[in-house]
Amino acid sequence: MAFLANFTAIDFETANRRRDSACQLAAVVVRDGQMVREQMWMIRPDPFFFSPGNIRIHGISPADVQHEPTFGDLWGEISEFLADDCLIAHNAPFDIGVLIGCLQRHHCDIPDLRFSCTRLIARQTWPDRRRFGLKPLSDWLGVEFKHHDALEDSRACAKVLLAAGIARAAESIEDLEQKLRIVRGKAGPWGVSHASKKGNPRKSASKRKTDKGLPKRTLRRGGSQLLPLPVNPFDEHAIVAESEAAYADPATRSPASTEPAIDLQRLSIRAEFIQPLRGQQIVFVGRLQVISNEQAIDLTRRSGGVYQDDVDASTNCVVLGSSDVDQQQVDDLTGQAELEILTESEFLSRLGL
Repeated sequence: MAFLANFTAIDFETANRRRDSACQLAAVVVRDGQMVREQMWMIRPDPFFFSPGNIRIHGISPADVQHEPTFGDLWGEISEFLADDCLIAHNAPFDIGVLIGCLQRHHCDIPDLRFSCTRLIARQTWPDRRRFGLKPLSDWLGVEFKHHDALEDSRACAKVLLAAGIARAAESIEDLEQKLRIVRGKAGPWGVSHASKKGNPRKSASKRKTDKGLPKRTLRRGGSQLLPLPVNPFDEHAIVAESEAAYADPATRSPASTEPAIDLQRLSIRAEFIQPLRGQQIVFVGRLQVISNEQAIDLTRRSGGVYQDDVDASTNCVVLGSSDVDQQQVDDLTGQAELEILTESEFLSRLGL
């Protein structure tokens, strides 16, 4: 299911503590989940005053904008670019506050605005995360950007929202808001109503367990062998629970294993964005130890790779498990110069672990 979101991500940088002191604005337009257009404006704040603290944050000095238009001069162009899109910002109360402050300062009519906040969305999507600033979230998702540059921040903000949509298997922003129980923010000449959480999200019912602590439903692979049903890769609680149960069960994992639970949520989202295995035809030989083969196959597909059951002429990568691998088979594979042979650890490292 694709997250076909339509919105415009925005970010302001300000010259000082005044909310009407915008010195840079950027906007990134997203259509059907793809960034299709972007624009950045340098702005001469009025009054023309820069705080040293703000300069240290974003690096914009008075000399950089002294000959630029004011916000009032630019508003016609900006409003045409934003149109009537749903605006998305990280910490939206700040950016929407700057937008309204600048409109008021320059005696521009305040249009009817619809907006939401990726900080709030991230809190609802990944409640177990500790930090929800744009930089730590982007680092966790594998999004590289230069913080406190309005255009870079707008792109990162858009990617955080797209990641949240993927994580919650949403079809649109409206669907995502409904799943997260978030009320969209609104603003106009009458004032501002910020995006907010509507009550407490309902907790999903816990899965029934067997005597061995594994989910009751299972998938059958390789004849009589039973493996746990793969969990939702975006459900951290389920991932940890499955990992603990699997390591305790000698039928699926070595009891001597001390590997920590893998953050499949992070790996899955990074895979969607970075596509580190694009163009790779991959075969898994033997049973993996850190993650299940089913999870590895899912990560391969999310990363742009193609999973194959057996090695053939099109295969260019083989991942070796730590058990159930015949040494003669390994020797035969290693002797094929066109094949890249990876251990499970190397495979996970390539995905960003």
